[in-house]
Amino acid sequence: MKRRMGYFLIALILLVAGWVIFNVLNPTNIESSIDWDFNAWFWERRGLDLVVQVVLVFAGALGIAAILPLYDENDD
Repeated sequence: MKRRMGYFLIALILLVAGWVIFNVLNPTNIESSIDWDFNAWFWERRGLDLVVQVVLVFAGALGIAAILPLYDENDD
């Protein structure tokens, strides 16, 4: 259990570090005077979409891992 938590924390740290590096290297310059409708706003700011997709993929992977049988090394 501790090993999995360690892997999870490492993956989380790498994801956050990648997100920070991306935002530092690619700053967004969107003018605030433009009246954006929702579709244009959502298309320009893809961060929310990316976060939702990452959470869904991670939840799916955990769901698949939960239904797989546990492997015992002594069962040969």
